[in-house]
Amino acid sequence: MFNTKSSFWGKVGEKFGQKGLLDKSWDLLIEMIRFDQEMFTDAYHILRKEYSEKKIFALREKDKQVNFLHVTVRENIEMHLMLTQKYRNDLSFSLGIATVVNHLERIGDNCKNISDVALIYKKTMKFGELEEDVNRMEQKVLKHFELLKNAFIKKDKNMCEKIMDEYKSEVSGPIDELIKKILYGDYSELSQERSIVVSMYLRYLKRIDANQKNVATIMVNPFSQLGYKNLGSIDE
Repeated sequence: MFNTKSSFWGKVGEKFGQKGLLDKSWDLLIEMIRFDQEMFTDAYHILRKEYSEKKIFALREKDKQVNFLHVTVRENIEMHLMLTQKYRNDLSFSLGIATVVNHLERIGDNCKNISDVALIYKKTMKFGELEEDVNRMEQKVLKHFELLKNAFIKKDKNMCEKIMDEYKSEVSGPIDELIKKILYGDYSELSQERSIVVSMYLRYLKRIDANQKNVATIMVNPFSQLGYKNLGSIDE
């Protein structure tokens, strides 16, 4: 029986001395994080810094590559489980990778959604009084991409815990408050168009960082609680 009090990572960390399909899948997860990081940076710049249809279509090509890696990881896991005799630990590890790879694919989808908003409005968006708050959320998401990538490269549990700790207090909570204020009319100088765009954009930022947080849990939580912040908690 899997020990739900110990981290998922603790059960499988020793596997990285080998170079099999699971190790290749881990390398592909890192590649997906890199692609997602590039996609978010591109989407952020397209909507907020300099509109470019050329970059939008390039971003969509990157999304196709993320989808290809998503399928490849699943194929690797399926083949590994068909061939291996070490079912007990390998099954947990494989299911863990299969779980977090879905979150990486969703990040790509949300980045594409941001570029779709830019394509509709065809201009760089600024948000008046909200500009400083939005920029702070953008920088936090960008920081978490770098942390997540380095955590997977270095297999650093502490970096993952930092992402998990910061998500609710520094991203999710503040974004919910900002959206609430927008809906209550606290930023009345914003046009209806910009109010809609900034609300959508903030929700995409929250979902992207939520998926980063969910990916980070692979090094902290047991398999049964991947995607949740704290052991024993299922309300996040």
